[in-house]
Formats: sequence, C-alpha cells, structure tokens
Amino acid sequence: MAGLFLSPQRIDRVGLCCYAWRMAMLLMLACQQVSVCAETPRTVDAQCWQTQTLASIETKLENAASDDERLEYAARRSWLRRWKPGQMPIAPAEAPDESELMEEPVLADLPRPESIDADAWDVMVDWQKRLIGSDTDDDRKDNLRTTIELASQLEQSLADHLPADLQSLATPTGWALAYTRYRLGRALAYRELPEVRERWPIANPDEYTSRLVAAFQRLTEQTQGDRREFILLQDRMFRRAGKKGRALELLESNRHSIEPKWYLKKRRDLLQELGWDPPYREAARLYLQAGYVDE
Repeated sequence: MAGLFLSPQRIDRVGLCCYAWRMAMLLMLACQQVSVCAETPRTVDAQCWQTQTLASIETKLENAASDDERLEYAARRSWLRRWKPGQMPIAPAEAPDESELMEEPVLADLPRPESIDADAWDVMVDWQKRLIGSDTDDDRKDNLRTTIELASQLEQSLADHLPADLQSLATPTGWALAYTRYRLGRALAYRELPEVRERWPIANPDEYTSRLVAAFQRLTEQTQGDRREFILLQDRMFRRAGKKGRALELLESNRHSIEPKWYLKKRRDLLQELGWDPPYREAARLYLQAGYVDE
C-alpha cells in the first residue's frame, strides 16, 4: 500500500497522473464492495436499505412467537429478496387473464330453478340487476349504502331458496351467490376507507368488524379456498389484519388476474403501509407513469 501514497516531494507530472489513477482504482474497488451493479447513489442507498431490512426481518423470523408470525415475516422476506432496486416490474400487459376466471352469472339469463316460485325468483332477478348497477368502479364509493342493502337481501334470499346442490360452484346459481357475497364483503371493506368514514362514520366498530368478517367467512366457506375472482377481498382482509407481507405476496402471485390499475395501486399502498420507503417510491412512480391517478 505504501507505493500507492507518494510523498508530495516525489510527485512529478507523470507521477501525479499515476497517483491519481491508482486512487481512482481504489475508489472504484470500494464502490464495488457496496454494489457491483450500482448505477446511481439512490440505487446504492436502496440496496443498503434492502440489506438492512432483510437482516431485521431475519431476526424477527427467528424470534417469531407463532406460526402466523412466521408466515408473515417469511412472506415479507420473500418479496424483498426478489425486489431489485430500479427494476420493479410493471403490471402484466395481458392482465387480466380471463381464461380461467368465471364471469358473474346474470340471474335473468338463467332458467328459474324448479324449487323457487316465480315471484321470489323475479325479486332476486331485480335485486341482482340493481346491485350490479350500483356496485360499479366509478360509483362504488358513493353507492355503498345501496350496495350493502341489496347484496345483503340477495345473499339471504339465494341462501334460503337455493337447495345445497345449486349453491355449489359447479352451478351458475352457486357462482351468482358467491359474487353476491363478494360484492357485500367488498362494500363493507370500502367502509373503512378514510374518505368514506368521513361521510359515513362507523358507529359501532365491533359490530361492523363482525359483519365484515362473517361475510368474508361465508364466501371462503363456499369457495373452499382461494379463488382468483375474489382475490382482492382476501388481500384486503390480510391488510386489515396486519398481514401486509402475505397480502403483498398474494397480490404478486395473482397479478395476471388483476386489472393493471388495481395491481399497481394496491402494490404501492401495501409498500407504503409496510414503511418500505425505497420500493414504495419506485412503485408510486410506476403507478403514475402508467397514467393512473388517485380519485
């Protein structure tokens, strides 16, 4: 190392160039120790943050007090290990892939089951038509009262009138019931949004939570596990339970089945809720670059 640091008395014009070159090489090697592929100071900072955060997660994983905690920290570690700063993927161009998704059946297009009388069937057909008209992407937040009332009435009526075999997902009526439960659960979950609570406060939080959890449980029991058609409600339930890593992994594993806007927005929001600032900033940038804005 002594030869790399020349005394001022011995540095001539040639020696100065040699000295500067050697110092530059030392600096380059030092930078490579931080990150071989680092391109910008921001990327280096993100990589340092990633390394530190993964180390913290490993510690929490080792000290987890339950299987539930271990699943959560394992999910966070899995996502963060895959993330490459500056290379976060955009939403799949072909999303949503509807080849394996079941569309919501329209009761008016189905033959009336023999076990249901005409008047009751007509009422359910009318309720579903009004429910679908109320629960739209553009007007969902404004119509929550109507949506919750209609979905509750329709779910109860379908559950009461349909025999067990027609409540199975092997039948169109079973899928109509599942979608009704999904719309009810989603509308109840939307009630927790700050802008909604400001206009329509939740008077009894315990009662509200019980109602939301019960609606989601009925859907889960009917579908007997994960269904991509209803993945966003399951993602919301993970989030509200503090299982944000599992929500993030669920979102990623089903990204081909989700509208690009909702995939990008929910990924951004989850990263913000986790307090992961570097990936959050990258996700927020990709959301804006895709042409989306918050309503």
